[in-house]
Amino acid sequence: MPLLALAFLAFVGLGLPDPLPGTLWPEVGKSYGLPNAALGLVLAGLSGGYILAGLLAGRLIFTLGIGGVLAASVAATALAAFGHALAPPFPLFVLLAVLAGLGGGAVDAALNTYSATHFSSRHLNWLHACWGIGATLGPAAAAALLAAGAGWQAGYAGAAIVLTGLAAAFIATRRRWDDAAPPEPPRTSAVAALRHPVVRLQMAVFFVYTGLEAGAGQWAATVLSGRGASAAEGAWAATLFWAGLTLARIAMGFVVDRIGPDRLLRLAMPAMVMAAALYTTGWADLVALALLAALLAPVYPTVMARTPARLGPIAVQAIGFQVASAMAGVAVLPGLMGIAADFYGPDAVPVMLLLLGLLLTWFVWRLPVTR
Repeated sequence: MPLLALAFLAFVGLGLPDPLPGTLWPEVGKSYGLPNAALGLVLAGLSGGYILAGLLAGRLIFTLGIGGVLAASVAATALAAFGHALAPPFPLFVLLAVLAGLGGGAVDAALNTYSATHFSSRHLNWLHACWGIGATLGPAAAAALLAAGAGWQAGYAGAAIVLTGLAAAFIATRRRWDDAAPPEPPRTSAVAALRHPVVRLQMAVFFVYTGLEAGAGQWAATVLSGRGASAAEGAWAATLFWAGLTLARIAMGFVVDRIGPDRLLRLAMPAMVMAAALYTTGWADLVALALLAALLAPVYPTVMARTPARLGPIAVQAIGFQVASAMAGVAVLPGLMGIAADFYGPDAVPVMLLLLGLLLTWFVWRLPVTR
């Protein structure tokens, strides 16, 4: 199998289990007799493992090679999913979430490192669109299994089977992911790499971007419900946002290399701010959400694709830091939006999205333009 095709499948597989904790929690919490707040422990374990893997990814890649990291990490995510499917005691359930985060973060960093140095910006947009496909299929399959009368364990078991197949594929191809020459150890330490201003700037881009993206998608239903929409209409609004993000990345793949990745982002960001401003008005909410998703879509894959050109020999370390920063944004910023919504009402969320959009635009326009 060509490595690009396997990378596409891997990103689908990476997206499959990500939404499952929240999607299945109503049944999981009921079976354990736990309140909704306990989901925070699972998500904290998942986020913590993901961030740790991102911080360690550079060293792991130099030690094991990209192929070795991919094979071991996908196997770890499969093992975690199988463990969850067995409905273990809840403390072990949380520890398995940490393992899932470690595996997912390492896969994310390793695949982005390989893709950024071997594929074009077009392919990076398509790869991350594949993550959106997986993130859509995972909850859909879990919902179908629940509707058919299966327990919540079946959702995790289905993801585990798919991930086991991917792990076998990565084990079989692990030598093909590494170039003929073994990777040289980094000439600068992780601390020294973090001192590089472009490394810190791109980490800020990923932190703000993922917080903005996750906040817009996770709180869409709540915002629209607060504006008078029904629960079903709110759910469809959230679905529209994630579908729009995925479809826009597919479309961007056809134009990013023609327009130029840096130019594309600089054009998209002011329009994204306008879409966020429209969302604050409460007028044409669905249009505003669809535009916001489409204009945010190229940021993550395109900035990731430009990292080797901007940072050269420290790009591998930088990509790991970016993955960790992205997960930190998901862990922190949507939660702050929830606190604001509790104090000031759901309409506080679109205002925060607008402020984050302005900040993201400033960061993107500060990125150096390179050939």
